[in-house]
Amino acid sequence: MVSSLFVLYLVVLFSVTVCQGFQPLDVTGRCSRLSPRFSVAGDAEFDLAVIGGGVVGVQAALSAASSPLNKKVCLIDAPRASGMLMNEATGEDLSLGAPTGLFSKAIRDSSKTIKVASLRGMGLREESVWNEIISNCVELASSNAQDIRRQLEFAGVTYIEGKGAFPDSGGTDSVSVEKADSSLQVIKADKFLLATGSKPFRPGGIPFDGKRIFDSDSINQIGFLPKSIAITGSGIIAVEFAKIFRNLGADVTLIIRDQIPRNALMKIGLDKDVAATLVADLMRSGIKVIRGAQAKDFFVPPDNQRAPVRISLEARGGGNLPSGVPNEFKCDAYIAAVGRKPNTQGLNLESAGIEMDEYGGILVDSYLVTTAENRNVYAAGDVLGRPFLASTGTAQAKAALSSMWPKNANGSPKEEITDDQENSGPSCDPSDPTCVEGGISQAGTSFDPKSLASNPFAFPCG
Repeated sequence: MVSSLFVLYLVVLFSVTVCQGFQPLDVTGRCSRLSPRFSVAGDAEFDLAVIGGGVVGVQAALSAASSPLNKKVCLIDAPRASGMLMNEATGEDLSLGAPTGLFSKAIRDSSKTIKVASLRGMGLREESVWNEIISNCVELASSNAQDIRRQLEFAGVTYIEGKGAFPDSGGTDSVSVEKADSSLQVIKADKFLLATGSKPFRPGGIPFDGKRIFDSDSINQIGFLPKSIAITGSGIIAVEFAKIFRNLGADVTLIIRDQIPRNALMKIGLDKDVAATLVADLMRSGIKVIRGAQAKDFFVPPDNQRAPVRISLEARGGGNLPSGVPNEFKCDAYIAAVGRKPNTQGLNLESAGIEMDEYGGILVDSYLVTTAENRNVYAAGDVLGRPFLASTGTAQAKAALSSMWPKNANGSPKEEITDDQENSGPSCDPSDPTCVEGGISQAGTSFDPKSLASNPFAFPCG
């Protein structure tokens, strides 16, 4: 009996091993060499369609497709549309299944193993030193992406590369996926999970060019190793990049609006002593911190990359800086790391009846269900808003799956959620002003054990 089943399995497996059954891994349309289970779907029906191929979306897809749920799942992702890290030589998406700050993590690891001072001491040109660093980053990111593809293949998740959006006609039983060749593919599913992540907030007045002036995502386009760099921001991302470029031998200036650097770190949930220790470490590392200031004007040399960028400063909110604080300084590159915002554009959420807050974050109830009429669209991760942490997003995704297919302790399915349960809201203290009892919740300080919808700060440090 076992042998017969094994033979049958082989027949089914090899009967679909044709090029059309493979998923292209890049925009050139070349067929992947992965298993046909990791395939392009036609107009098909799934139990779950996940939109977004970051760490939250991938983990949700893997969990839903694996035991004990064993659902039929597809993962829709548009790496180029999201501006994530790509290997331009091969067209490979290096960010698949990775957190938003993949480049910073890769370059951070590279900074620990590559001694820039030693390479310079050996007489290597700056271009050669930077190429060594970037090659190491690409290798680390590619290894991670390939491992994620193997996991998706093993779980039987169908991967579809393209931009997904709900139809203009309304309804949430399908999405249309626009491919790189402008063709459209309709994907039908019983349930949808939106996990499209976030993108950097870009303040007005900063001349972002992707060459000398960057945000926290576009910094992955930098084509040289700066000897000096200025960073505006006082959150985790700004601090991380400050440490990274300092480890790579750059002179780093951190510009913060607050007079007390640890305040911003405490706002995202860090203990005040941990925040103070982190700030003290910046000082010990030789990172210069300018407090109570903000960038006012930029002068970027138009055709001379060797000439420094000049940045003038002003006091927070405008006005003159205190005496002793420089009004202007020079650097090779500049990063604005001043926050992030949910990445919800292009999903056609309005037609689907999915409401958002003033910052573009998707509103959900305590079961991670959006306001779509059919209650079959869920959301998790940065797309909900703060705190923009992978740990919180993956916890929300896990809770969303539990809401989609609830089970008892013995593994048996629970009854469907009733209308009363749907409108019950988070189980938090009504006296807490951040407790939302009407069913729709945003980031707050109350803890909702069902979904982390009302308390995304439950895992502030990852």
